[in-house]
Amino acid sequence: MKRVDINKKYLEISLYALAVILMSFIFGKIIWNIAGFGQSINNFFHLLRGILAPFTFGFFIAYFMNSTMRYLERVIFRRISWFRARASLMRLLAVTLTYIIYIGCLFWICSFLVPEVAANIQNLWKKLPTDLQYYQNIFYEYLGPESGIAVFLTSFNISLPVSYNLTELMNPLFQWINTSLGSVSDIINTLLTGTVNFANTILNFILGMVIAFYMLCDKEHYADVARKLVVIMFKKRFSDRFIRAASNTNRIIEKFIIGKAIDSMIIGIMFFTVTLIIKPPYALLLTLIVGITNMIPYFGPLVGAIVSTLIVLPTNPTLAPLVLFIIFVIQQFDGLYLGPKILGDSIGLPPILVIFSIIVGGALAGAPGMFFGVPIFAIIRNIVTAVIDEKYNRKQFGGGM
Repeated sequence: MKRVDINKKYLEISLYALAVILMSFIFGKIIWNIAGFGQSINNFFHLLRGILAPFTFGFFIAYFMNSTMRYLERVIFRRISWFRARASLMRLLAVTLTYIIYIGCLFWICSFLVPEVAANIQNLWKKLPTDLQYYQNIFYEYLGPESGIAVFLTSFNISLPVSYNLTELMNPLFQWINTSLGSVSDIINTLLTGTVNFANTILNFILGMVIAFYMLCDKEHYADVARKLVVIMFKKRFSDRFIRAASNTNRIIEKFIIGKAIDSMIIGIMFFTVTLIIKPPYALLLTLIVGITNMIPYFGPLVGAIVSTLIVLPTNPTLAPLVLFIIFVIQQFDGLYLGPKILGDSIGLPPILVIFSIIVGGALAGAPGMFFGVPIFAIIRNIVTAVIDEKYNRKQFGGGM
């Protein structure tokens, strides 16, 4: 049989031409059915999001619980010599105790704290017109046309309004609240009618709790796998820089966000303990305000003190200064001792940059931005500083050569 000679050059050209024709055909089909293709991609990502939802829940639950689990393991169980040779059992007991603590706190919040705070807000809302009238009388007394301030300003040809109507000034707020309440009702109705979606969320959360349990029990293994994947996928210099940045980011988030949450919880407990003695109105609501606003550096404690005082003042004018003084004392204790003890130098930002990040975060995302802006700015600053230092050192070293 005669052998057929194949010209490799023409064969390669033919294969390239065939590949171009096939790709053109596929691309044409995609363009022709772009709507169906886009829907298919959307369905794929929707399915992928549904599959990964329990693991996403699990990761964040494990990350939030990790500090408590590590504290229990290091401070409690490792001090018992019997556990030192049984590391797996020690980890299992630490994770189990962590779950008991958090589930107990969640049950207490849902069964006691939420109903009580809701009742306080409802009572405050009912007497809001009376409180506004109280403040309107105060404004008229100190800023009215016959007040000493008005007489003093008149000498400079400055006149104050004859009367103040806080109700009209507050009407936009009332309309916004009513609109928001209507939106909340719509959301509740949506949740009630969309039982399947709500049930899926609950199911994903429960599955996330189970996944988080196993993540915490074997967290070193998963961290090592993630580190190896980064080393395999990227070049050494980039992987080393990425691992360092991830480590610093984890330190900042864990120290600042989780540490600040623990610090604010302690401040809230201290304030609530004092309220059991002095018994101000809306004690639980005031505690919640003091605890939440304490999480915003610098400005948060001041806002919490002012809002709490304004809530107490119309109901009990003699008690309001005492509430303000107690908050001031607790905040001084937090700033001078408790905060540095828990947080330390967690973000490494000078005060001026902390204030700048709070202002920028508040302008971009409101109250959440004021809190999360600080750690995010600290992370960005650390990454940029590391890159600048590395380039500077490399240039200096190169210049020395």
